[in-house]
Amino acid sequence: MSTASLILTDVGLALSEPKAIDAQRSTKVLAASSLGCCLVFVSSAVVTVALAAIGRDMRLSPLDLQWFMNAELLPLVAVTLVAGALGDRFGQKRTFLGGIALYGLGTAAIAFAPGFASLIVGRLLQGLGEAVILPNGLSVLGRAFPAGEKAHAVGIWSAAAAVASGVAPAIAGAILDHGSWRMTFLMLLPVVAGALAVGAVWIPNDAPASRARVDVGGAVISTVGLGGLSAGLINLTNGFGSSPWVLVTLIVGLGGLAGFIVNQRRLGDSAMLPPSIFASRSIVGANLFTALLYGPFTIMLTLIPFVMIRGAHLPALVAGLSFIPLQVLITAVSPLAGVLCRRFGRRVPLFSGGAVATLGCIMALRIGPSATYWADIFPSILLLALGMSLAIAPLTTLVLTSVEPDRAGTVSGVNSAFSRAGSLFAIALLGGVLQQGGPQLFSGFYIAMTVAAVTCVLATLAVFVIEPGPHVDFIPRD
Repeated sequence: MSTASLILTDVGLALSEPKAIDAQRSTKVLAASSLGCCLVFVSSAVVTVALAAIGRDMRLSPLDLQWFMNAELLPLVAVTLVAGALGDRFGQKRTFLGGIALYGLGTAAIAFAPGFASLIVGRLLQGLGEAVILPNGLSVLGRAFPAGEKAHAVGIWSAAAAVASGVAPAIAGAILDHGSWRMTFLMLLPVVAGALAVGAVWIPNDAPASRARVDVGGAVISTVGLGGLSAGLINLTNGFGSSPWVLVTLIVGLGGLAGFIVNQRRLGDSAMLPPSIFASRSIVGANLFTALLYGPFTIMLTLIPFVMIRGAHLPALVAGLSFIPLQVLITAVSPLAGVLCRRFGRRVPLFSGGAVATLGCIMALRIGPSATYWADIFPSILLLALGMSLAIAPLTTLVLTSVEPDRAGTVSGVNSAFSRAGSLFAIALLGGVLQQGGPQLFSGFYIAMTVAAVTCVLATLAVFVIEPGPHVDFIPRD
């Protein structure tokens, strides 16, 4: 689910970096960071377009397709919070390049996968790589610019990510209409090689901090908890009912999450998820809003291209192009949300964004077997884009202004993890839709859109957990 809409939940990592290195090489560092981080935003965008073709060619069940999607998201949720500490421990440049190499290995494993197991291994490696790439790529970027120039650099970085997110699925769609889905992953390998080359040459070496603590235990326990709960939900939506296997996985998942909470409370501020940051109502409300909003967003990003190809029988190129308006509107409208932040404070922009996204989910109920893009699909994407544009940038501003500056990077990482956790559980609930085909696909799709709309309403109500607070200065994109 890593698309341009996630950009502003991650830029706090760069904006909060306190020091800058010699600015002489800053432009080259910006280019290297942008190229490496663009891989994160391209992967899931390509998969959403290629998902139907992968399932058909590899004869994958709906259960398999859900695991294929979540195999990337699980390490993203669990490892993102310790990836920054890994960079401190082993050096940010070395960790950044290591993440790109992992991503490349995963991409190659998917492209040449002979079966389902290889696909899952490839997606796990991609997810691990992405979890390491983004925070360390942003930290490298943050160190390369003095404080007064960071926002401008992040604006350029964000624009590059938005372009990559919009162009990649369109190219993938064109390839799918004339070739194999494997080529959509092979096309990423030259980008991986280029990112490794320019990163090795253009990013200055940094000294690792040998005493930096990495919460490996927290990452492992959270992986067990999230994986177990996700497995249980996936099996429930694929007709396994209350079988012993479902009950066991749910118990393991809930037990793992309970153990994770105990572990984090014991470690205190040295934990990967410091309990003290949740003392603020605004942080709790912001993360609740994030998880609830990104679940429906992921459902739409996943199902609309899937339904366009398998249900409405539209070309894969059209499905690949379908979300370009989303990228354009988020890029164009997000900075304007600052007016709402300054005039109405914390709650109104988030409430408005959640309400408009709800309308987008409702409008998706118009999509049917004879749907056309402009008449039936574009209106829902337009409303979704407007809603996310109104919410994402103010959400980042709220997160970064609700804590002390030296904790902004940690809180931004936590918020990113919550967005991906919402996506993880959303994908786990899609089995009833993915197992259908043709006209029957739409009954499940309509149920999913209805649930997504209700969840968006809950996200909108979660805004009232946030403290009203003062009117805040908006953090610009550029």
